[in-house]
Amino acid sequence: MAAVAAESGLSRNTLQAYRRDLERAAVFFGGLGRADWTAITPDDVASWFAATRAEGLAPASQTRALSSLRGLYRFLRAEGLAEGRDPTRFGGQPRLWQRLPGVLGPEESLALLDAPPAEGWKGLRDRALLALLYGGGLRVSEAVGLRLGDLSLRGHDGDAQPGVLRVLGKGGKERLVPFGGGARERLEDWLREGRPALAGDTQAVLLTRSGRALDRHRAWRLVREYARAAGLPHIHPHMLRHSCATHLLLGGGDLRSVQEFLGHADLRTTERYTHVEVDALQALHREHHPRG
Repeated sequence: MAAVAAESGLSRNTLQAYRRDLERAAVFFGGLGRADWTAITPDDVASWFAATRAEGLAPASQTRALSSLRGLYRFLRAEGLAEGRDPTRFGGQPRLWQRLPGVLGPEESLALLDAPPAEGWKGLRDRALLALLYGGGLRVSEAVGLRLGDLSLRGHDGDAQPGVLRVLGKGGKERLVPFGGGARERLEDWLREGRPALAGDTQAVLLTRSGRALDRHRAWRLVREYARAAGLPHIHPHMLRHSCATHLLLGGGDLRSVQEFLGHADLRTTERYTHVEVDALQALHREHHPRG
């Protein structure tokens, strides 16, 4: 816990809660005959999670406990004290996307991103807009508020490292958002091939035909139009941010890092996205536990 306290920046109360989570987990795994943390299996983790649920532990506390356990294994692996598969990583995920409200699956997200045409100023702009919302996890107001001076898309290593967006979020708080891969390429396509023909005096990144900054209301309508074209009704822009956060957590991102990425002032806000972690563990328990 000393390493976590030094590196994470979490509050004293949160660290104490993490300690209690790990102490309770250690007692449970000891009851299964596991001599140390490296002997624990994914089925053990599923059994532990089912036990916390049976005890009536609140969903938010369950997800925090899972985050605590995952943080421990990240530390053990980083220090070379644990090898092999991380038991907190589990299967049963593909079917979740059809059950989770407000979250697009990876394939649905890509279908939406590919809905605008890959040519013409409008198609290039709209592909860049969707890339910012999903690839950067930005709010609509943050995406349309970007200025050219906020972009640093290529570092000294070129393609090796993601670029950075300087984003002005809620309450005027500024944060730096990593931005790379295919999302960066779409934004660069717009800046290189689409925007120059429209640019007036404004420094806004996303422009209308008249050269003015794209406004958030038009951005909302564009997302819904392309969602319908992709066969995804009832989609709104914030679902792309929600899906981005969910996919980061499911891919192994820890709560603290995702909190910084999204610009949440309170870690409890980020914890709302961990329902995927809960459902995934429940799916694993139902499929593999002998008494599931």
